[in-house]
Amino acid sequence: MLMNDMGDGGRERLTSRTWWNAAMFAGILSAMVALGGAAATVLPNSSVATRVVSGVLAVVGATGVWAAVRGYRSHSGKLLALALTCALGSGAVLVVLRSVG
Repeated sequence: MLMNDMGDGGRERLTSRTWWNAAMFAGILSAMVALGGAAATVLPNSSVATRVVSGVLAVVGATGVWAAVRGYRSHSGKLLALALTCALGSGAVLVVLRSVG
């Protein structure tokens, strides 16, 4: 048998692995944002506005987790892009919120 025989579905496995890696990256980032936002709502000495914004960011992070899962299952690039946007945007807002507040 030849070593570089592509009859074993190597390209299909690579494509599936790429989708899995992209979905896991987006999902883990979104989950970290969701948990960070949820944790920021219960921090002491935080204003009500900070808690509300952190709660909204936790919801956006949870939406990113949902989009990552649905994007992987349906192989939808748009949903994976939405998941990454939710994660990176919310993460940036959380960092700014922590540095200001």
